[in-house]
Amino acid sequence: MHISILGAESLGVRSLSCIVETKNRRILIDPGVALGLTRQGLLPHPVQVRASEDTRHAIKWAAGNATDVVFSHYHGDHCPLANANPYQLSLSQITEELKDTAIWGKAASNLSIIEDKRAEAIEHGLGIKIKNPEGLTDGPLSFSYPVPHGPDDPHVGTVMMTKIEDSSDVFVHASDIQMLNDEAIQILLDWDPDIVLASGPPIYLGHLSIGEIEAAKDRILSLSDKVKILILDHHVMRSRKSEHWVDNIASVAKNKIICAADFMGRPRRLLEADRKIWYKDVPVPEGWHEAYSRSEVDTKPYKGAHLFIS
Repeated sequence: MHISILGAESLGVRSLSCIVETKNRRILIDPGVALGLTRQGLLPHPVQVRASEDTRHAIKWAAGNATDVVFSHYHGDHCPLANANPYQLSLSQITEELKDTAIWGKAASNLSIIEDKRAEAIEHGLGIKIKNPEGLTDGPLSFSYPVPHGPDDPHVGTVMMTKIEDSSDVFVHASDIQMLNDEAIQILLDWDPDIVLASGPPIYLGHLSIGEIEAAKDRILSLSDKVKILILDHHVMRSRKSEHWVDNIASVAKNKIICAADFMGRPRRLLEADRKIWYKDVPVPEGWHEAYSRSEVDTKPYKGAHLFIS
């Protein structure tokens, strides 16, 4: 089994996209990209926009080589959008690559109104019907029934987890469970994976209580006891504070806890967390975003290791 993480917050974008290759299948999960339209009162810095472009190209390439595509849910950082903003992956950018590919996704009965419209737009754009695999197995693929998108609260929505196994490994993509509910953790433990890619809690938002954060830590440690490699990213890597929180947990965990950049052997680029610093150190020309939305500026000057902020 070969796992490539294509997008995540530690890799510079809002995403939890990966492609997993087994002997006979290449499974692309959650082909979506976003940047957080505003953060700390600022639009995405051009270095983030460049990272988004690079991730969109990687997803587009992966989609063209995939046998299967899975949507854990239909938020804009997990699926292509028909009405994407300039910093997201547009459905039109990936339509040709997704044709003649098996498309799996959450059932309409478990979607919000907005998610339902997004799923319909994908079906219309591709001219297909998304297969509902909840609770089913297809070759190396197994899918969970819906689990909470974060806390166990009917108002926050649900996600579908995906298990992929071959003769040597069991990998689970746990999407936006955020380590905030016991149901998802129990399914993960029952699946007995070797590697898990999951979202950590959104500590950056500031609405989680100390008790909720401690409970998330306990779930992470209990999962790490059973999983060789736990890759925690997405919501939890949207601030330096929560990055350090994960690193502190990793220092006492039984097994390996790392972020997506660590897993891929690449430098951590928490670009959203450092947005204010980027604006300070690399000023953005007036009108840049308006020009970018009209495809009148190039992001090439913002690419390269010389722009990294450590």
